[in-house]
Amino acid sequence: DRDWKLKPSAMVKYGFNAPMSFDVSLNAMYANKLEGGITYRKDDAIGGMLNYRITKSLRIGYAYDYITSDIRREAKGSHEFILLYDLFFSKRVSSSSRYF
Repeated sequence: DRDWKLKPSAMVKYGFNAPMSFDVSLNAMYANKLEGGITYRKDDAIGGMLNYRITKSLRIGYAYDYITSDIRREAKGSHEFILLYDLFFSKRVSSSSRYF
């Protein structure tokens, strides 16, 4: 269906004196208006997000991360309220269809 778009992503993080970590995510967008997604962060958290496009440039959303690591005794998770404003420039930086 042309109304649906999927965007999988993965990120590997490595720093000096720190263990390697990775995130895996899958986002879906419906009708270029409503976007939702899930994410997994190795040995740390799982989360979800939802955002809605109000105008061509403005989106609002919410995300929650549920902590699965040892720090969950102190913090169960995090709530994030999202305000996204897209800046459109006359010169196109990328023509890849992998970006929403």
